[in-house]
Amino acid sequence: MEQPQRGRCVAPGQQSTRWRAGDRGATRKIAGAILAVSQSLHAGAAAAATPEEAARAPEATLQSDSPGPAAPAGSKFKDPGDGQFDVSQVLEKPHGFLPVPLVVTEPAVGYGGGVAGMFLRPRRDAGAEGWARPNISALGGLGTQNGTWLAFAADSSRWVGGRLSTLLAGGTGKANLDFYGAGLGLPQPDQPYRYSLKFSGGVAQADWQLMPRSPWSAGLRYVYAEITPELRDPAEFPVPPVQRGVTVSAPTAILEYDSRNNIFTPTRGVYAETSYLVSRRGLGSSVDFERFEQILLGWLPLPHDVTLGGWANYAWASAGAPFFLRPYVQLRGVPAMRYQGDQVASLEVEARWQCSGRWSLVPFAGVGATRLDRSLTPTSGQRVGSGGLGIRYELARKFGLHAGLDFAHSAGTNAVYLQIGNAWFRP
Repeated sequence: MEQPQRGRCVAPGQQSTRWRAGDRGATRKIAGAILAVSQSLHAGAAAAATPEEAARAPEATLQSDSPGPAAPAGSKFKDPGDGQFDVSQVLEKPHGFLPVPLVVTEPAVGYGGGVAGMFLRPRRDAGAEGWARPNISALGGLGTQNGTWLAFAADSSRWVGGRLSTLLAGGTGKANLDFYGAGLGLPQPDQPYRYSLKFSGGVAQADWQLMPRSPWSAGLRYVYAEITPELRDPAEFPVPPVQRGVTVSAPTAILEYDSRNNIFTPTRGVYAETSYLVSRRGLGSSVDFERFEQILLGWLPLPHDVTLGGWANYAWASAGAPFFLRPYVQLRGVPAMRYQGDQVASLEVEARWQCSGRWSLVPFAGVGATRLDRSLTPTSGQRVGSGGLGIRYELARKFGLHAGLDFAHSAGTNAVYLQIGNAWFRP
């Protein structure tokens, strides 16, 4: 059957913006690395695709979105359907992996970079679902000009016919970051304070699908981390005393719903996670606190090869939470840890238009707000908006994996992000 012709990308205007990491507020979080690893490679629910999707998927993953010449026999980096560059045949091999460059452009930590190896292991006995939801392992590290560094390893796998999903992750390093008065409960909400965080720890998680092929699952996550915060420079204003070493030993109850048709770059479905963390001295922690978080993601296919996506997040932390584990606004273009509070909400939407063959354009915009219940600041909260434009290339058709760059802006900050999969990736 003849494939419909896709539209062409509209050429951008002649004006250009210089994207640089020289703005005072362009801090990006690497602190709280263990929780960050958990979020980046967090094991989602092992929900199967619908029977209709499963029936269509094997054919769809091998078809081209637009006609093209067949690839030469034996080519590992070309799709046999359209002859375009594709790494599916490399990733599906038992020892195949995708090298992911890590680029750091945040002025708070200096320019830097690193590399991570992403190993994808399709579950061939699960049919089409095994390609849309493969087992994933990652190993990598990075470093920056100001001495920040991170090394990590993680594995997200599914067992028992996909009903049991597990996550194991660990990391160690040091992060030199700016935190602001509002997040520290100080009278100067926009005053930055330079901290160094030395950390090491790990995450273990298991989720069980409530019924076969059900989108619902429940599980338990355990986080253990040792963090040493230090003030790098003499503070211009008095700051609260900080405990020399902080140990977090915390189980987290989790309820998940996952109806996505793909974990990398979904085109339809919903992902939701409700989590409640409890840290107690009786479990080995040095501080007692709780933290609640609700995440909601959704994708809806629209006409003309457009996929509408949305992300919503709400988080709350109790009074005893260390300042570096308080919730913060999570939006592209907004430096992590820049806007913290006792309660935080973030909302972001995007529209991915696959405008020409494997290429897509992704405009996006978001808004975030904080609430300060216990603070000396003269305001009860802060608000911030952001937006930008991304470009994607369908890198591995069999896995539904797109990759590309996002150019984002918020007040006082310009940022560039390398995206592998969607910007809200949850395995």
